[in-house]
Amino acid sequence: MDHQYVGIPELTGVPRVAVVIDVMRAFTVAAWAFSRGVERIVLASTESEALALKKSRSGWLALKDGAPAAGFDAVNSPGLLRTCDFAGRTLVQKTRAGTVGALAVADAPLVLCASFVVAGPTARFLRAEGSGPVTFVVTGEGGRADEDLACAEYIGRSMAGVDVEAAPYLHRARASRAAADLAGGLRSGYHPDDVDLCLEIDRFPFAMMARQEESLTVLRPVAVPEVPAGIR
Repeated sequence: MDHQYVGIPELTGVPRVAVVIDVMRAFTVAAWAFSRGVERIVLASTESEALALKKSRSGWLALKDGAPAAGFDAVNSPGLLRTCDFAGRTLVQKTRAGTVGALAVADAPLVLCASFVVAGPTARFLRAEGSGPVTFVVTGEGGRADEDLACAEYIGRSMAGVDVEAAPYLHRARASRAAADLAGGLRSGYHPDDVDLCLEIDRFPFAMMARQEESLTVLRPVAVPEVPAGIR
């Protein structure tokens, strides 16, 4: 399939199928949030909007990039999120890249958000839908982030239904600038385990679909069955 791999600045028009990639760390964090009981994630365009949405709805939580800040309940770190209990809660997420990319294609008929931790289920979902060519939105570094591009290419190849060796793609991601920055403590609001947690292939059994619900862009998990051995 002739998939497209584009950065946010390169988006033109509305794609038919969009997969928005943010490995380090927005959509790894989103997957962990769902695993910790979050019911839905509302994607916000600004931090002020995130706080306003939280304030306007009882029981909602808010998450942002960077260091902890007043009004926010969590930061964009899987290592810091993995012990939280968010059962039944709605989380408002605002990050510098991932949520921006998802909102940029929010009008597409099908929008999935992905990272390595949900890569296999994402590919299986797309294959089951018969979605055809996909526009992969590589959110980091203006579309040049190798960890995001590696993940996008891995999902794109896996859509064909053949076994794809994940190790070379994970190696590229571990050698990326984002991984080096995280490992070196150059990003605030991080945990030492963040890089390893971002590179756990297929850690979770669901894909993540973004849809319009009223006036909001809402991300929810979608269960994806495993493929029995020997069936492709």
